[in-house]
Amino acid sequence: MAQRRNSVESANVGGKASASSAHRPSVPALEDSPEALRTLLEKSDSWADFDILELERLTEKRCLVWLGMTTLLRFDVHKTLKCSESTLQNWLTLIEANYNAGNSYHNATHAADVLHAIACFLDADRVKDYCTSLDEAACLIAAAIHDVNHPGRNSAFLCNSNAELATLYNDITVLENHHASLGFKLTMSDDRVNIFKSLDRDSYKLVRQSVIDMVLATDMSKHFIHVNKFNGVFASRFDEEGASPSATPINKPDEPVGAAAAIASPDMIALNEIVPPNTPENVAILKRMLIKCADVSNPARPLKICKEWAYRIAEEYFSQTDDEKKLGLPVVMPQFDRTTCSIPKSQIGFYDFFITDMFNMLDAFADMPQLTDIINDNYIYWKEQNAREQEQQEQQKRESDILIEEKEEEDSGSNSN
Repeated sequence: MAQRRNSVESANVGGKASASSAHRPSVPALEDSPEALRTLLEKSDSWADFDILELERLTEKRCLVWLGMTTLLRFDVHKTLKCSESTLQNWLTLIEANYNAGNSYHNATHAADVLHAIACFLDADRVKDYCTSLDEAACLIAAAIHDVNHPGRNSAFLCNSNAELATLYNDITVLENHHASLGFKLTMSDDRVNIFKSLDRDSYKLVRQSVIDMVLATDMSKHFIHVNKFNGVFASRFDEEGASPSATPINKPDEPVGAAAAIASPDMIALNEIVPPNTPENVAILKRMLIKCADVSNPARPLKICKEWAYRIAEEYFSQTDDEKKLGLPVVMPQFDRTTCSIPKSQIGFYDFFITDMFNMLDAFADMPQLTDIINDNYIYWKEQNAREQEQQEQQKRESDILIEEKEEEDSGSNSN
């Protein structure tokens, strides 16, 4: 595999914006950008040292086009797709313009964050063994478009409110179908943004199928299907005596496994001794896992970033719950009531139910212990915050009980007189 450009060489984001998004100012060339931005983009191939929230601030919420150009050029996506760098930038500008900046979570910064995560995963040696340059391009493109035009409400809300998108997609994987469809519609809308224009028919068909498949895999209602498929092919579990690996599904929907238990368990997920064959189906399973982990990688980020994303997603869910109550719709996430929600408790449940097992499997395959180490540390933080909240609530209840008792005694004394 040819050596990739480093982040500094990649990050020339000059050129004109697409005519379809001319209302947005063109991004200046990297050499004309502030030194702080250049320094930050130099770290964009690092997991621990890159700060997406700082990029959001420095670019005034234009993370996707800046990080996108840095990353896509580092992976030579323009060469793989046989398109110009200006076309690549025009495309990123158009995709970014179609993210809803009013969403606290599902916005262009989230898309850039997922793009950064999947790029880091693609740098892992074991992943490189399975992914061609076209696979890499498909992964990065899927990350960029995977939530485009997200309305800030989930698919259940759209179905319950009889939204037009729910009708269009027959209440099935509504948002993910919309993101994939719109991503390609925008790409084909103008030759100046059409990054696929020079691909031959077969290559375009492959990349289109791959991108759609990955975007649809971000539907969390299908989470355990994809995770268990990956576990069956790329990961395995050993018993205490070190018996042969098996492809036993773990963390079924009705059998959540606590993070601490999963980490300490003797049934630790282990790297498969037999390397799975590099078949199209296995590569597809791997790419679904990569984008799934990238999409929910917030728990694997340094604590400052992890906390900010947790509060952002909670605010978006609070807003949905507010709308559901106002419109008389079913409340699909009752735990996200802004008057009663415990964010630490919700995070603990998210780690236990979705995150810990999935990232343990990714680590077992791709050898990425840094991610699971950060997840463990962040899990401890949320547990401590939850314990502190519970202690405060118990203290408030004790004080309230004392006041009630004093009032009852006072009333009893008044009545006796």
